[in-house]
Amino acid sequence: MKSRNFYLFTILVTLVTLAFVPHIFARTIELKAVCFLPKNHQLAVPTVDWVKRVNDTFKDQLEVKYIGGPEITASKEQIQALKNRLFDINFNVTSYYAPLAPELNAFQLSKLMPWEEREKGFYDYMKGRHEKIGVFYLGRWLYGSFYIWTKEPVSRINDLKGRKLRTGPMYIYFMNKLDVSSVSIKPTDVYTALERGTVDGFAWPILGARDLGWTDSCKYLIDHPFYGMDGTIIFNMDSWKKLPKGIQDKLVDLTAQFESDMVDHFKKEIGAEREMLQKVDVEFVKFSEEEGKKYIQMADDAYWEVLQEKVPDLVSDLRRITGN
Repeated sequence: MKSRNFYLFTILVTLVTLAFVPHIFARTIELKAVCFLPKNHQLAVPTVDWVKRVNDTFKDQLEVKYIGGPEITASKEQIQALKNRLFDINFNVTSYYAPLAPELNAFQLSKLMPWEEREKGFYDYMKGRHEKIGVFYLGRWLYGSFYIWTKEPVSRINDLKGRKLRTGPMYIYFMNKLDVSSVSIKPTDVYTALERGTVDGFAWPILGARDLGWTDSCKYLIDHPFYGMDGTIIFNMDSWKKLPKGIQDKLVDLTAQFESDMVDHFKKEIGAEREMLQKVDVEFVKFSEEEGKKYIQMADDAYWEVLQEKVPDLVSDLRRITGN
């Protein structure tokens, strides 16, 4: 009898323990994250912040392990690696995976802030377009615009004609419209290309060029920004679907708040960088008002023409949701 009572008592204690301290037995969900930039890159600072916020918020429930950047998987191959679940989360840019869905190029054309995109339909629309290529779109991690930098002074659009400029997939169409000679060069090779005269300039954001030494030879920045940064936080679809609904909802809310702080971060960094560039004698070139408007219109037209060719049935919706 005593043995039976002791047995029942043991079961009762076990059940009470399980009810009040379930976390002791719960298994932490682990997700691996990779960025298209090195994780210590100046532009990648917000990705480190996002990972820290997630880990601090979920503690024993969820842990994101930030395993690296292009040294893990080449930047342009990361979208396929994500789909194959070589990792679970990718800090990427739509210009690298838009070949899978050309409408994603509209990220660069958005005139809205991230929170406005969530309010006015852009976010939900693009979440749907990402689902069609098998990944989940959570939010943005980059803010800012692009500029053309040159070795020699320019005062009008035609001064760029024929110049050799380092370019990338995001702004190749604009470069073609400007009638420049586009040269595809990895960021790690740009400094040498500038020194050797392989290129006469480059397209790049405000941040990063000085730290990379590119402003040693390029002292002219055309101060008419074009296109918006298209950094996205995307999940492997199976990895996202396996998360409990409560965690999914919290991640969406956390990322929405993160986007606001991320924009503030970049605004401060860009302001400080403009001051630093002036100290190293970079000249901010302003075209005439008419030329400036024409320049920006050429940039926008270049992308809308591509979208009109590739996804003509979506252009009307894309213009509406991007504020164009």
